Amino acid sequence: MDNFLSWDTLTTYASFVAIVFMVVEFTKGLKYIKKIPTKYWSFFIAFILLTITNIVMGTFRAVDIVIYLLTAISISLGSNGLSNFNNGKGEGK
Repeated sequence: MDNFLSWDTLTTYASFVAIVFMVVEFTKGLKYIKKIPTKYWSFFIAFILLTITNIVMGTFRAVDIVIYLLTAISISLGSNGLSNFNNGKGEGK
């Protein structure tokens, strides 16, 4: 188990959604974060992780920022769906 989590792990959609879900669930109870609706917080986390991952992997291009934003929306919706599935409330915060 040398590389339980690596940058390569974040290059697949399913892994990325799971990591965003994990980070959001871990941080959304923090004092200032809990005031932010979960869907916006997960979008922010997804966008930042996506940008950092592309920088680290050497694939970052400023021209792709729009693609990163759209992908972050998709990842955010995926991770929020996972959250709604897990708590059974279906709240669309």
